Amino acid sequence: MYDMNLHNQLNGLTGGGQIAIGDLIQLNNALRKAAEVGYQTPASPTGGASLSPLVPQSIEGALATATHTMKEIILWKALSKQAAIQTVHEYVVTQEHGQDLDPFIGEGGGGTTTTGKHDRRFVKIRYMAERRELTDVANMVGILGSNPTALAQETENGTLSLMRKVEHQLFHGNESLRPDLGFDGILKQIEGAGNVTDKGGGRLTIEDLNQAVGGLGGPPRFGYPDTIYADSQLHSDLIQQAVAFGRHDQTRVEGSKITFGNNRLCIMSPYGEVPIVCAPFLFAAYDMPASGFGDPQPAKPVFDAAFNAGAPEVAADGASKFEAADAGDYIYAVIAVGEKGYSDPLVIPAQPGDITLGAGDRVAIELDDLAAQGGSNPIRYYRVYRTAKNGAVGTFKLLDEIAVNTDGTSGGTRYVDLNNKVYNGRNCAIVSHDPSKMAFIKLLDFVRRPLHSLVTTMPFLLMLFGSPVIKTPSQMWVFRNCGV
Repeated sequence: MYDMNLHNQLNGLTGGGQIAIGDLIQLNNALRKAAEVGYQTPASPTGGASLSPLVPQSIEGALATATHTMKEIILWKALSKQAAIQTVHEYVVTQEHGQDLDPFIGEGGGGTTTTGKHDRRFVKIRYMAERRELTDVANMVGILGSNPTALAQETENGTLSLMRKVEHQLFHGNESLRPDLGFDGILKQIEGAGNVTDKGGGRLTIEDLNQAVGGLGGPPRFGYPDTIYADSQLHSDLIQQAVAFGRHDQTRVEGSKITFGNNRLCIMSPYGEVPIVCAPFLFAAYDMPASGFGDPQPAKPVFDAAFNAGAPEVAADGASKFEAADAGDYIYAVIAVGEKGYSDPLVIPAQPGDITLGAGDRVAIELDDLAAQGGSNPIRYYRVYRTAKNGAVGTFKLLDEIAVNTDGTSGGTRYVDLNNKVYNGRNCAIVSHDPSKMAFIKLLDFVRRPLHSLVTTMPFLLMLFGSPVIKTPSQMWVFRNCGV
C-alpha cells in the first residue's frame, strides 16, 4: 500500500515549496510499489482498461542474478554504479593537484597561492538494449526447467547476451565510431591521458607490471591501483611465467590431484598486493565471420576505384612498425557494420599473396564513401581484418575498427596499416575501482520494455542506461599489443 507516513513527511517538507531530491526518489519508489500504480500493472487512471499505457518493468534483480553466474563478466560487476539525474552527466578530471613549490613561509607570511589543474568534462548517458520476442503459444504454454515461463527464460537469455556486449564496450568502446550512440570504454579513456605502453607483440612480463604499478604509486600520479585486468590467454601466460621463473616449485599435490601453477596472482605494489584478474572480454582480435548477418544487411564495402587504380597502395613510411620479421604476404578484408547487422566481407585482394610488405612499409586501403550510404541500412563503421604473415584466408583476425566518412561527398574512407595494431594482439589494464576514480554513471534501472505487436508474437526490449567514466585516468595504465 501507499506509505502514508512518507506522504505526511513530505508534506512537512513542502512549506517553502522545495523538496529534497532524495525524498522525491523515495516517494517515486513508493508510488511504483503501490497496489494500483506500479511496474507490475498498467498505469492509471484506468488500470487494466484498454489502451492503458504500458509501464516498463524493472528487472534489476534479474540483472544481478544473471551476471552473478557469468564468470566472464568481470568489469561490470566490479564498477561502482552512480546515479545520474540527467541524460548528460558532468564530472571533473584532476590533472594536477598543485605546483611543486617549497612549503616554507616566513613568520607572519601568507604563502604563495597554488592552483590545481582540473578539466570539466561531461558524458552522455547512452541507451543499450537487447531486442527479443516470443510467440503467443510459447508465452502461454508452460516450460520445463528453472524458469516457469518462456518470458522468464527469454529474459534471462537476453540479459546474458546483452551483458556480454556491454562488457565488451566497457573495455573497448570507441565513441568516434558512433558519435550519436556510443561511449568511450576504459581503455580509450586511460590512453587519452598518455598512460599506455605498446608492447609491439612482445611478451608482457611480471617485470612490466611491477614497474607500472610502482610508477603509478609515486609522484606525480599518486595512484593506488587495486586490480590488473588481463585477458584469458595473457593471464595464462603470466601463470606460466610464475611457474617457470618462480623461486619455489609451484606444483601442488593433493592426494591423486596434481596442479601446475596458481591462478591467484598478485603484484606487490608500494601500498600492498594488486591482484591480476582474468577478464576475457579484454581480448578483441576475433575471427572474421564467413558471411554477413541482419535483415537487411548493410551494403558490402566497395573499394574506391579512383584510389591507386582501385588497388591497395604499398609504400615506405617512416612511422611504419613493420619490421624485418613481419616481411611477407598479407590479405585484408573489410566488413561494414550498420544498425541492423553487418555485411559480407570484402577481401583485398581477391587472390592471396598480392600485398607484399617489407620492413618499413605500410599499406593504404580506400573504400567508396558514396556507396556506404546506400540502402535501408547504411554503414556506420568498418571492421578491418588481416591474415597472419603468409597466412591463408582462414587466419583472418580483427585488426581495427574505423569510422565511415559520412559527409556524402566524393572520396572515401581511408585506412592505413602501419602495424600499430599487432595481429592477434592482447590488452592489459591497471585500474583503481575507487568510486571517486572510476564508475558507471547509471540513469535508470535495468528494465524490460514491451513493444507494440502487429503479429502473434510478443516483442520486448531489455534496456540499460548509462556510461562509464574515469575521473583520474593519469592514475591508471594500459598495455597494448601484448604477445603470448
